[in-house]
Amino acid sequence: MTTLVDLKPTTKQTVTQITQKLGIAMPSQYDWSFSDPATGTHLLNIWYADMIEENGEIYFIDDSAEWADRNRASAVTVQLNRASAVTSLILTTYYTKQPVHVAILTGVRKQIKERDTSEAHQRELDDVLWYPHHRGADGRIRVVRGKPQAPGFDPQAELNVRIAAKPLPIPEPPNKVERKGTATFERDSEVVKAAKRRATDGRCELCEKEGFRTAGGGFYLEGHHVIPLNCGGLDDERNVVAICPEDHRRAHYGEDRHVLRDRMIWEILSKMYPDDTLFFEMLDKKSHDITRSDLSVRKLEDNRVET
Repeated sequence: MTTLVDLKPTTKQTVTQITQKLGIAMPSQYDWSFSDPATGTHLLNIWYADMIEENGEIYFIDDSAEWADRNRASAVTVQLNRASAVTSLILTTYYTKQPVHVAILTGVRKQIKERDTSEAHQRELDDVLWYPHHRGADGRIRVVRGKPQAPGFDPQAELNVRIAAKPLPIPEPPNKVERKGTATFERDSEVVKAAKRRATDGRCELCEKEGFRTAGGGFYLEGHHVIPLNCGGLDDERNVVAICPEDHRRAHYGEDRHVLRDRMIWEILSKMYPDDTLFFEMLDKKSHDITRSDLSVRKLEDNRVET
């Protein structure tokens, strides 16, 4: 029986060697995930230290979105894009019930000033496929080594059950944090991920156009807080839509942004959560306050576009 210790790499295969072996195009050797949507072949680079052995299973839980959220102020854009691609690929394979290949890494991970950096010293492609499984109580997908999903595995049904379990509680307002003289709000990365999970077909929830394909094989959409946190909005999946980059910027800066905000509340979100009428009436009131208030309008325009 293979144990986690057995998987620790002792040699360094290059990214080129691994992608060529799997027949996947390699846009950049520094990407964290690779995919060929035509063949359904997917590859993830995962740190050995992030793997867990428990009850005879070896698995990992993707924390790319959490990493991006923690490092949004210090990471470079390409790092944030790579993290988003990993999350997108795992969601795609989860809903399409496809396995992934995993290259296991060891090396150095450290922080230089405020930026996380890493350097792989060993890398080996595992010869066993890994499979995304139902989320646990924490709502996070577990990718398990060598264990295919059960025949009745239905990720879409799980999503429908979760949405149907209403009403959801109203969370406390997010904490405001001062960083380098700039006020930001603590965010739960699972909230945006929950919104993106709703868009299982990769289509913008506003214009319904398909997001562009990422290098990792998923569809690119951005999470948008309909009522911004700095205008009294809540960090709750009922206040977040998964939309394309063009609509995201339009929602912040377009002359029709107030109309779009009301559409997102009543034409999109309220229909997904039909038992949460009080919550959406609260959003509606805040939306009208933003429209009427010059100060709130400036906050809306100044609010940083988050993905």
